[in-house]
Amino acid sequence: MTDLLVIAGSPGSGKTTVGELLHTKLASPYIDFGCIREFHLDREWKTESLQEEQMSFENLVYIVENYVRHGWKNVIVTDLKDFRVVQTPEVFSRLNFLIATLVVDNDDEIAHRIRTRNDGWKDVEGAVKWNKHVRDRRPVNGEYKIDNSHRDPRATADAILGLLDKEERR
Repeated sequence: MTDLLVIAGSPGSGKTTVGELLHTKLASPYIDFGCIREFHLDREWKTESLQEEQMSFENLVYIVENYVRHGWKNVIVTDLKDFRVVQTPEVFSRLNFLIATLVVDNDDEIAHRIRTRNDGWKDVEGAVKWNKHVRDRRPVNGEYKIDNSHRDPRATADAILGLLDKEERR
């Protein structure tokens, strides 16, 4: 059974929406890494530093491992920067994990999602660039790239549930 489920991708890829759907379906803990980082940083992120990001990530690792130690499965984590996603296999090597990276094949779709969102990341150009990088990057161990170009988050959540079932049968 999966201990950790990372929902990765660029801003606008659907991580939060899909993560919340899975949280409801799996009745498992849901941790938005951005909320942990906000604990350390000011609301406008003007004081963002690598040191504070590292401290926040160390806190996340502790929280996830603590949930698993107490018997929780499918602990959902979203909102990691891509370099943290790449580090996941090493950092969480003692856990059974699955990384579901949401990608959008159409740059115009990512741009539309960023322009029409109510909160969060507003840098359209940055989101498109991030999505392209994630889309083109080779998958890391335990990572599945899932096309989330459509506007049906339930279908994406169901695809991830299918991957979890497949992993469980291994």
